[in-house]
Formats: sequence, structure tokens, C-alpha cells
Amino acid sequence: MKKLVRVFVLVLAGVLALVVLLLACGSLFGGRVASSYLNGHGEELVGRRVTVERVGLNLFTGSVRVNGLTVYEDDGKERFAGFDRLRVDVSLLRAVGRRVQVRRLQVEGLQVEVRREGKGFNFTSIIEHFQQADTAADTEQDTTGGGWAVSLHNVELVGGRLGYTDAQRGSRTGMNDLNLKVPDLTIGGSEGTDAGLTLAFDGGGRLTASAAVDGTTNRFDAAVAIEGFALEQLRPYVAEAAQVGGLKGRLALRAEARGQLDSLSDVDLRLWAGVDDAEMRDLSQGPVVQLGHLGVDVERMVPGKNVYDINGVEVEGLKVRYELFADGTNTLSRLLRQQPAGQEAAQPEPQEAEEPETDSAKAAQRPLHLRVGKLSLRDVSVTLADHTLPDEFEFAVKDVRLSAENLSTSGANNARLMATLPSGGKAMVNWEGNISDWKLNQRLMLSVKNLHLTDLSPYMVAYFGMPFSDGVFSFTSLNTIRNSELKGDNKIDIFKPTLGEKRADVKPQLHLPVRAALYVLKDKDEKVLLPVPVSGNVDNPKFNYMKLVWKTLGNLIVKVATSPLGTSDSVALDADGNVWIAVDADEHDFTSEQFYQIDRVAELAKVDESVTLDFCLYSRPDGGQRAAENHERRNRILRHHLAELGVAEGQLSISEALCDDTHSDEGYVVKIETR
Repeated sequence: MKKLVRVFVLVLAGVLALVVLLLACGSLFGGRVASSYLNGHGEELVGRRVTVERVGLNLFTGSVRVNGLTVYEDDGKERFAGFDRLRVDVSLLRAVGRRVQVRRLQVEGLQVEVRREGKGFNFTSIIEHFQQADTAADTEQDTTGGGWAVSLHNVELVGGRLGYTDAQRGSRTGMNDLNLKVPDLTIGGSEGTDAGLTLAFDGGGRLTASAAVDGTTNRFDAAVAIEGFALEQLRPYVAEAAQVGGLKGRLALRAEARGQLDSLSDVDLRLWAGVDDAEMRDLSQGPVVQLGHLGVDVERMVPGKNVYDINGVEVEGLKVRYELFADGTNTLSRLLRQQPAGQEAAQPEPQEAEEPETDSAKAAQRPLHLRVGKLSLRDVSVTLADHTLPDEFEFAVKDVRLSAENLSTSGANNARLMATLPSGGKAMVNWEGNISDWKLNQRLMLSVKNLHLTDLSPYMVAYFGMPFSDGVFSFTSLNTIRNSELKGDNKIDIFKPTLGEKRADVKPQLHLPVRAALYVLKDKDEKVLLPVPVSGNVDNPKFNYMKLVWKTLGNLIVKVATSPLGTSDSVALDADGNVWIAVDADEHDFTSEQFYQIDRVAELAKVDESVTLDFCLYSRPDGGQRAAENHERRNRILRHHLAELGVAEGQLSISEALCDDTHSDEGYVVKIETR
């Protein structure tokens, strides 16, 4: 900031020196001589070739009139800047009191063409010229015992134009109808400053700015407004980090700032910003983000004090599409520019050393004071598309609505979110809790209703090789935190989950008895109810909510997989969770109860071809020859009965000999596994 002020002062001093020189030359030799002098010695004055059409001077009134001035580029051929007319009225008698007063400074038709080439700009040599002059002046001792004051009044820039070309980005922009009005500006004195600026952008939109500074107290009051700014003008700069194929929309902004020049970190800001009909497209012109309206109304913002008082944030018509591709990329990775292999990252340009920001350090230590009077999201949709699966997957969450009022970092808060899922499903989230001390009190309720399982079939095909052909999924979750203790009550409710035929063209990633598990989990009404309770202390460094959920759910699935008939009162289990069918060593056939148990086990193999049944007889070692004969006969009956039930030979294993381990009772242990 100090460097910019210093450069401004240097350029202003050069302009005033030029005016005084013109007055002196004009008084002694006349306007033609002054014009001739400028045309011949402009390079000595500003470091560039200068031409002028006409100069009018009046020493007694302190007036200078200049027409058709042009400052050229370093090559002395191309035009860098110029104006149609310049009028300056100076009170030279004030210089006796070490004060320069410009009563009027008016420039009409100013045109400046700024170009960035490499690390520098096409005006760099002019700044260096004045810096050299300033350095030479610094070597001289000031023995006059006082400072100079420069007072400018009625400064006007009328109908100017500023063009900007960035060769690195390949961008070109400009500001037309540039108008500046500064009623009063004092440098080096105690008087105040008042300034205003208006300009029009080439691509559309207008900027208006004003500022006033009290020279005695150093208090300032500034305002800026932008109307109808076309976001397309920002695309060359966004393209540095993202591969953007298109950017459109309009920006409107109004901002006010009040504070002290010597304490900018405590500046008090008031801001309103709005973006309408915005859209960002990728290089293939596919839409990535679309936005109907975004509005932000900031009542008061004091970064130095960590205070953010926001009246409202409003988002409407936001549409986001996120895609996963087979080559491992996604929408975000394709949008962001990747560093070419073997190419080092560009080093940042050296910056001027900054003074320690003690105020910022203090602000970081202050507690955050945040208030949002109203937060509203309407007509928001998010679409996930996955092209990595055997079947295309697209899942659209539409009509997302979020509403919250008086959100604050202190006190209780609440928010409500609702959304529409594919096929008529609904999702809802209710939140109540603290923000600053979030461990003290939180209550989060999530509800998903009527999610059709067929919408998730592409993932079932990819992981298990078979789709869902029917079924509706619902999920409710109530989680509370009280003084760091978490208690979660999650319930999974699935009605009539049905799997289609196994796909021969897909190699599944997982081999689990999904059909068998669903068969066991479904009750007589074809419903699956799974409770998933979660609890823990959030202060524990190893606390991870999702790990707790998956651990609980995983344990339940493992239990179902290892003992799939455990929910039936008619089937017994041994200590290892396997099915236990007790028999009498003296009997060579099965009873009706034993046949019932065998039939229930056989049903698992019939509904799921990935299930295998391993029948192994555990018997007392002293059973004798009769027991062995009875066992052999029972095995023949068992094999024949299972074949009649439709159990494939490849799904069946019946041991001919006794198992090595022994049970206290006689009976078959049936291990149900997956192949």
C-alpha cells in the first residue's frame, strides 16, 4: 500500500513540475516555444517520447491549456497514453507559503493502454524514471525547515478510456466512459479529501466509487457500487486455475467502508452483493454449475475484531453436476488445471516486505462473532453421475430447500433441510445446537423415505453382479450430543427387497450371500428392520462417527452371514453360531422336527446359488459300529432329500466320517458359507 501511495505521489509531483515548467516557458517564450520544448524534451521529463499539438499558457492567472498530448511506448512509435484536452489552473502565489494549490484540473478524452508482458508492465519504465529522480532528491538535505502541501480542487476526468491487455493470459478488457471527480484532495496538509469515480466496462456494467477523508482525524468514508458486471470478463483469470469453457452471469455489488487510515484492520464494512443467471461450463461446453440468484447482505463486518453480522444469504436455482469417469478423473479434477509432468511450479514474484500485522494477529486471537439473520436455499439440485460402473448411474437430488434464521456462534440454533429424491423419495434434516461450543448440545435428525432400490441397481451390479428388481428403502437417524457424549439411534427399514437374475457379463467385486441374507432378514411381511445404535465420546482422539456406524452394521451383517437362521425360534445354533441339528445315535432316519430344520437350511441354498452347505456329524467316540451304520444311512437320506428339494450338488458337502472335534451331544453342525 505504501508503495502505491509513493508511486502516486511521484507521478503527481512530475505532473505538477511539468505544469510549472510550462508556465515558466510560456511566460518567457510563449505557447509555441512550450509546445516545441515538450516535443523535444519529453523524454527527459517522463522518460518517454512526448508530442503535443498546442499549449496555451497564462502566467498571471496560472492557467495551462494543452491539446492533443501523446506519450509513446518505450520504442517511441506506439501510443501508450494521451488526452484530447487538459486544463490546469494553479495559484502560484500560494507557493510562497510552501503550498501548491491547484484550483482546477480537468482532463478530457484520456486514453491509456496498459499491457502486461512477462513480469512487468508497459509503464514500468515511467515509474523507474520518477523513482530515480526521487532517489537523487533524497540524497540532498532539506534545510528549509518545513514540508510542502499540495492542494487539488475540482479535479475532473471526463470521457476517459482505460484498456488492459494481459499477454500471459491472452485476455483483453477495457473501461469506457471513465469519469473521475475529486472536489478536494490535499497531500501533506490537514485538509480533507473528497473524490468520486464512474466508469463503464467494455463487456458490460458500470462502476461508481466515492471517498472522503478528514485530514485532521484521518477518518475516511468510502463507497463503491458495481451494476451489471459481466462475469465473462473474469474468464481469462479463472482459466489460470480452471479449464473453463464458458462463464456467464451478472454481478451487482454495493459496499461502504468507514474507519481510520492508520488502523485499516478495524475498518467497518457494509456490503451487499448479488449474482444472477450465472453459469460455468467445462471445455466440452458441459454445464458444471448453474446459478439463478445469489444474494449476500452484510450489515456489519469488522475483520480486525472478528465480527461478522450478516442480515441474510439467499441462494436460488443452483444446479451442480458431479461426474466420475472411467479414467479415474472426475468433474473437479478435469476442471482444475494439472501441472505438466516434469514442469516445476511457477515461483511467485517477489513481494515488497510488509510491516508486521499486529492487528491481524490480535484479531486471530479474538473469539468469532458471527450472526446470519436468514439463510435460505431454494430450488437447488445436485446430480451425481458415475461412468465407472458396468451400467450408467445417475442420481439427482432436486428441490433442495434449506431455511434457518438467526444463526449465531453464541446460543442455540436450528436449521431445516428438505429434498426430493428420484422416484418420489424424500429426505429431511433437522438440526438444533450450538456452534461455538458444539460439544455442549447438538441434536441432528435425518430421515430418508421411499428411496427405490432400483435406482441403486448399477452399484449392486458392480459389487454383487445382480441388480435390485424391487424394494423401497427408508432410513431414520437421531443423534444427540450432551457434554461430549454421543448417542445415535439409526434404523434401516427396507420393504420387499428383491434381487434380479445374476449377470453373466459382470464379474462381481464382492462374493457375499446377499440373497440368503435378505431371505433371512425379511419377516413375514417382507420387511427388513435393522437397528444400528451408535455411542461414544467425541473428545476421544480416535472417535469417528462413520467408523462406529459401519462397525455396528458390519457386525450385524457378519452375524447374519455366519448364522443366517439365528432369527428363527425353530432352528438352534451352537457356540460358534453354526446351525445345530441334534440326532439320536440309535436312529437311522430323521424326525419331522429334524426334517423341518434341514428344509430351512436348504431354503438358503435354493434362494442363493452362492451359498454352500457343509454337513458334518459330531458324535461321541464310543458310538460303536451301530452308530457308524446309522450315520451312513442318514447321510444317504440327507443327500437324497436335499436333491429333491432342488439343492445343487455343487452347493452340498456331507462328511462320510465323523468330525474330529466332539460335542457333548450327537448331531450335525451345518456350516453355511459362500463360494
